[in-house]
Amino acid sequence: MSSKSLPYDIYSSLARRMGEEAVSRRLRMQVDHAASIYGKGFGRIHLENLDTFINFVDAALRLSRMRERGRRNSLDFKIVKNEVIIPGLPEQFDEFKILHLTDIHIDGFIDGGETLFSMISPLRCDICVFTGDYRLLTHHSHKPSAIGMSRLVTQINAPHGVYGILGNHDFIEQVPELEESGMRILLNEGQIIKHNGEDLFLAGVDDPHFYGTHDLGRAFRSRPQGCPTILLSHSPELYAEAAARSVELYICGHTHGGQICLPGGIPIITHATCPRSMTSGSWRHKNMSGYTSRGAGCSGVQARFNCPPEITIHTLRCTGDGA
Repeated sequence: MSSKSLPYDIYSSLARRMGEEAVSRRLRMQVDHAASIYGKGFGRIHLENLDTFINFVDAALRLSRMRERGRRNSLDFKIVKNEVIIPGLPEQFDEFKILHLTDIHIDGFIDGGETLFSMISPLRCDICVFTGDYRLLTHHSHKPSAIGMSRLVTQINAPHGVYGILGNHDFIEQVPELEESGMRILLNEGQIIKHNGEDLFLAGVDDPHFYGTHDLGRAFRSRPQGCPTILLSHSPELYAEAAARSVELYICGHTHGGQICLPGGIPIITHATCPRSMTSGSWRHKNMSGYTSRGAGCSGVQARFNCPPEITIHTLRCTGDGA
């Protein structure tokens, strides 16, 4: 679906939620993003859309007899548990569990996503969040990814709901289908999560990496004063701005942790303008905790080395002073 085929009523609805300027900017840039590996956004060259590059890497893996190992590694999901202490968190949210999935690229799985589905189904959490990149390519139809994401969302057991944001691979036209699957997409929006009589504020911004259509002010405009805040961003690049706005926990992905790494998990390429310490796992900036997931899927070549795909469970802990 091209941006031109977005019905006016849907466009108007999304513009009211996300901001007229941001939606217009996104639609203009999507045309370029779908047509060329040379984007006019904040990203530079999009190698995942370049067949020649992908074929070269795939051929190199074949010649080195590493291709099948890399493909097997792409399904070797690790469940990573991350405990986060949040000062001022009401004790009712102590041990509140957040299932975090990102960079699914669900139409790229070599097994159709079956291994991921089987691992997600038995997990129990209070809420689930997705931090973007649901489809593999930034051109061609997004229908296969819509079908896959609908199947994935049905596997999730999260009584407080499933929330997500868009990544640089995602087009605004995907929002209606993603929301029909049961996921609420936060388009520079916020949501109060109520649990046992207390509140937690969840905010989500649009992709800051390529589109630059994030709007923290808009996302936080409904935040109650003093409410503990979690921010969903596709990439870690807003870390300084988020910390300045008193965000307690910043959750993101985008980097894949490098996907193909040197021994010790050292990434060769991170595709993010931030300190390398923020491109995988837990990190801190001033008073803000952050976490960048390695992601569940693969971008471009369906292979991983020294960087297993990740399913993350964040457990919130209070310090007692918020009780």
